[in-house]
Amino acid sequence: MAVEEYRKALKLGKKYYRTCTLSGESLYLPVLEQMLQNTTIISQESLGIVEIPLEQIVGTYYNGRQPTFTHGFLPLMDENTEFAQKWIALCAAHLDTGIHDPIVAYEFMNKFYVVEGHKRVSVLKHFGAFSLRGSVTRMIPQPDDSTESHIYTEFLQFYKITGINCL
Repeated sequence: MAVEEYRKALKLGKKYYRTCTLSGESLYLPVLEQMLQNTTIISQESLGIVEIPLEQIVGTYYNGRQPTFTHGFLPLMDENTEFAQKWIALCAAHLDTGIHDPIVAYEFMNKFYVVEGHKRVSVLKHFGAFSLRGSVTRMIPQPDDSTESHIYTEFLQFYKITGINCL
């Protein structure tokens, strides 16, 4: 069954690839490392192990993982690759006992970027899970006058009180 699930996810990934190629849209995962090149980070704080809503996991920290997934963590590697075999094994584990190991991620502007655990995110997104656990480090940018910055500052105040990432 896990092999069939990989085939379904890969088919969706390739379809998404073709659609993005034709429309000129961004295909791959956003890379936080690149996004931060023009951003001043004023502090980093460890949030420990927290529940991360999957819809807020939007990218990767390093660009090395970028070509293996589409923008929505759909796989792009052929079924005969080591990547696919690991994805299939994770899928089988998810169907059998569940995925319990937390990922490692950075939070930036209330979005999460994976350092370790890309395939776990991919499998769980494929099955429509709501969230997963992750060891998270928050990167806080220098505030500015933008609406996005004001909203994020208010979110940080909300998070300090509640520890909630989303409603």
